[in-house]
Amino acid sequence: MLTWIPIIGPIIQGIISIFTKKMDTTVQLTKIERDADTEEAKVSEHIIRDTQDDIGLRLMRDLICAPVVIWFGIIGWDTIISARQSGGHGILFHPSLEPYIFTVANYPESVAYLPYAVMVFLLGNIGLNIWKRK
Repeated sequence: MLTWIPIIGPIIQGIISIFTKKMDTTVQLTKIERDADTEEAKVSEHIIRDTQDDIGLRLMRDLICAPVVIWFGIIGWDTIISARQSGGHGILFHPSLEPYIFTVANYPESVAYLPYAVMVFLLGNIGLNIWKRK
């Protein structure tokens, strides 16, 4: 394309070809990553489909997730109803809601990982892969 320009033409064409090869490599790597993500999603869907009728697994999953979800809900309620200050005291958005504020204790250290595990489970592989791409 630019070979007709003496000395500078081949240099410019070489730089353009290096840039083009780098972009092609990036596109190929992105395609490979997306194919891997698609396969992970298919495996997750297969596991979910196979276990959706198993009452024992569903019961165990609900017994583990329910307390954590309730705990997060109460923390969210307290955060919405009461704006936290640096001193740890809250300012109520509406005084009549004061009896409805819960002070939620932290999870015990022996099971401190449980809320994180439940959130990862609820978000799922697809949510994590979407978050990685941001």
